[in-house]
Amino acid sequence: MNPARPGPGTVLAREQELAVGQAKCLHFEGGEARFSLILIRLETGVAAYENSCPHARFPLEKLNGEVIVQEGRYVVCAAHGASFRAKDGAFVAGPGDGRGLQPFPIAVEDGLIIVGQPPPP
Repeated sequence: MNPARPGPGTVLAREQELAVGQAKCLHFEGGEARFSLILIRLETGVAAYENSCPHARFPLEKLNGEVIVQEGRYVVCAAHGASFRAKDGAFVAGPGDGRGLQPFPIAVEDGLIIVGQPPPP
């Protein structure tokens, strides 16, 4: 387990900080370890994924930290252009082998986006 990965109950952001169709990168450090995730505000709630394109393990965001979200529905890897559905992380098009984004467990409580419990193995 990555020691930089935030644990259950950690507050990540306020839901109101993200407009519908907008994404935000969050970066965490723990000693030498690093962990990054993206939050995406959807019309139906918020989704979160590990910030790593399954094609080449590059971060999804541009160098300035911006995440490309097309039409409010697709997350696009800034490095190679692979596209993923924002609502479930499924691969849509571009380079890669069809693998989708790795979901990250979250919950929204009283307007706060927090780390949820991971699914059982």
